[in-house]
Amino acid sequence: MSSPDPLVDITHIRVRSKGHHCLYPGASFQGTQKSGRNSYDVNVTIVDVNFSSSFLCGYLRIRGLTDDWPELTTYFDAEIIGNRYGFLTQNWGANEQEDMVHWQRFPAFRHVKSDLKKPHLTMADRDRGAVFMRWKERFLVPDHRVQDINGASFAGFYYVCVDFNPQPSSSALRPAPLENELMDLSTSISQGKSEAVPISPPRRDSSARRGTRGSSVGPRASPPVATMSGFYFHQNSEPYQQLSLCHVPESRSSSFEFR
Repeated sequence: MSSPDPLVDITHIRVRSKGHHCLYPGASFQGTQKSGRNSYDVNVTIVDVNFSSSFLCGYLRIRGLTDDWPELTTYFDAEIIGNRYGFLTQNWGANEQEDMVHWQRFPAFRHVKSDLKKPHLTMADRDRGAVFMRWKERFLVPDHRVQDINGASFAGFYYVCVDFNPQPSSSALRPAPLENELMDLSTSISQGKSEAVPISPPRRDSSARRGTRGSSVGPRASPPVATMSGFYFHQNSEPYQQLSLCHVPESRSSSFEFR
């Protein structure tokens, strides 16, 4: 049996994970989490991402949640929805109806629900303009031994959607559909009769169209900033605690390695 090539092993360890759009190691998102009438500043930093393994992890920092902890930082890991993980959670107290109620609140979900495959409602891995995930907070940073925090809990998880090219109307998540509509959706999916939803045509930048004679073409519009939306779920917590974040573009980016 031949010994492993040490150069191959070293390369595998040292090469950074390949990201996708705004989801890459070091990416930052800023925004708020709303709970009832309260709003808290939130920052999310992506530490690692591996789409081939449907894995992502990072830090979630929230400010002002409790008096004892004016700034809370938790480490989370994520299941990226695709071939490996489906839209059915089957964990952490969430049933199929809870899953459908929460996923339906993301406008981008309507573009993928016709492609879901039983039994776990998975879908083919391809670029759909949005990524769906489940985040599970694991421990407090820097002291992972802290378990109980008065006024805060990370016993639940987040339903998350990152939209790379959001429409202006998608900045606010639409309200949850009526219960009977949710039951119809859940029933149709379980029976393999999910309705066909047309895929919207590619979004075009109107400023990039060729101008006619005598008209001037204005400057190209800047691309939309990717948004990250989420809902926290726990059986004993207030429902629909909402994350609303935007990607913070880097002014410059470089990566190099000496060999």
